[in-house]
Amino acid sequence: MKKILFLLFAAATFAACNDDGEPKVRYATTNDGIENGYLQGANLHFYGTSTVTDAKGETFTDPEAWFEFAGGPESFSLYMHKTRFAANMPGVEMRLQTVTYTPKGDKSLNFVREEIIPSAGPGLTLIILIVLPFVWARPISRLVAEANAILPREGGIYAWAKETFGEFWGFQAGWWTSMDTYISSGAYIAMVGGYTSQLLSLDDAGTFGVKLLVVASFTVINLVGLVEVERISSFFSVLIILVFGMAVVFGLVNWQTNPFDPILANPEAPMSCLVDSLSIGIWMYCGYECIAAMSGEYEDSSRNVAKGFRIALPLIALSYVLPTLACLAAYPAGSWTQWGIDGGFSSDVLGYGTIFSTVLGHSGVVLFLVIAIMSQCTIYNTYLASGSRSFWVLSEDNLFPRFIRKVDRAGRSPYIGVLTIAVSSLIFSQFDFTTIIEMNIIFILARYMFLGFIVLKLRKMYPVQDRPADMFVIGGGKVGVRLYSALAFGIATFTLCLNPVANFFATVAFLVSGVVAYVIFKKVYGGLTMENPSAHPIDPKTGLAVGDTRRIGLFALIIVGLFALNVLMNLLFLG
Repeated sequence: MKKILFLLFAAATFAACNDDGEPKVRYATTNDGIENGYLQGANLHFYGTSTVTDAKGETFTDPEAWFEFAGGPESFSLYMHKTRFAANMPGVEMRLQTVTYTPKGDKSLNFVREEIIPSAGPGLTLIILIVLPFVWARPISRLVAEANAILPREGGIYAWAKETFGEFWGFQAGWWTSMDTYISSGAYIAMVGGYTSQLLSLDDAGTFGVKLLVVASFTVINLVGLVEVERISSFFSVLIILVFGMAVVFGLVNWQTNPFDPILANPEAPMSCLVDSLSIGIWMYCGYECIAAMSGEYEDSSRNVAKGFRIALPLIALSYVLPTLACLAAYPAGSWTQWGIDGGFSSDVLGYGTIFSTVLGHSGVVLFLVIAIMSQCTIYNTYLASGSRSFWVLSEDNLFPRFIRKVDRAGRSPYIGVLTIAVSSLIFSQFDFTTIIEMNIIFILARYMFLGFIVLKLRKMYPVQDRPADMFVIGGGKVGVRLYSALAFGIATFTLCLNPVANFFATVAFLVSGVVAYVIFKKVYGGLTMENPSAHPIDPKTGLAVGDTRRIGLFALIIVGLFALNVLMNLLFLG
């Protein structure tokens, strides 16, 4: 199930300390360890008082708090020395790893991790979770189902784009999918490491050991074959549904406040709330084309994929909406600002785990955390299976190095592809979760902007009246498929462009990487020309396929158009 525990991430808020003036204290307002709002690697120590508030609103002030920040420009580790959360509690050593922050001025930092509930507001969060299945997830899943019904081929969207728009655009779709898979696979390993670190109080070496163990275990499972992948994923999915069902029951029984109040976290800046939350919501409701990427290994996939989506989509939507609504309603009014990853473990942070802690005590939140780990393992397991096919199909068409094609002796598993994703998982898992999502959401949105055009072209190439009567077709005729295509394109484009202009240059760089890769691999390996030179002739002047110069020019015009739209939307909505 796609990203089923993502909402565990929210604001991690740290108590301010009053410096006591001892010589060994580095003052945050004058410290040379902060330049232009960024930590430079020198450890900062804060001494004084710290106040924490638990889920019941009760507070405790520690008069001898001691915090230490250790890290570099992008994130830091927070050490809480001799920490106490209650009057009779002995001081304990605690640490939070990979805490991100926002620079505030020359010598100031803002230690807040903003995610969907605290940044959007509880009401907008629930509205997004309720609306997106109808205007985003349903259109995407239906478009994927029809394309897969027509062309149930290994590689999914790459095969569809190649069939409809040719080699260049097919490569772009395949590149976006592959890069998304290789980058985002690290997010799930990072979360497994973080959850396990909380559960077992591991240091950096122990956390890395857990990541390595998980990657190695699921690499072996995927090398065995797809049947074993399906069994493991199904087992974990059942456990996840059961635990979230418990969260819903516990939350509804303890209902005490309006979960939609307030609608916006910052009523004075509604578009800012939407910017902070829409891309996260879209990221949660995506990934359907990953299933189609393995069509070659499914029995009767042209029909079964569509049937599977009909069952999975409502379950995914309900698994997001109901637990979130129930837990928000079960916590005191205004507590949504405290939603965070440590919910249940930390006394001043709420989350899904808090409801288990409230009803079942500490053992309840341990149970929830174990299931959270299983959830991320399930997603990672699926990513290994689907993602290993992405570069493989490009290589079969001579658009990627040949070594990625190697399969095991049984011919079932592309073991080089699986191993390369395993290595990339470990690499990207060293980044913080937010950074990983900011990178791969660009490839996701680009892919979905293109998907509707692919299906519309397939409709012309394979008219509905010429297909088998039991083959899946989007209802509503031409109006239905055009509506779904417009929704996918419009929402993806809106989300991609509704960001600060400065961020758009990174977006351009990520998208242009596909064009650069195509030019290199086409020249080195020959592409489809190697299989059929007459159907795919080479332009002797460029060394690329005939017409590729025109296609690259169109790509450049699209980038310019997106940039203009980005500037316009910033002027209209973000000021």
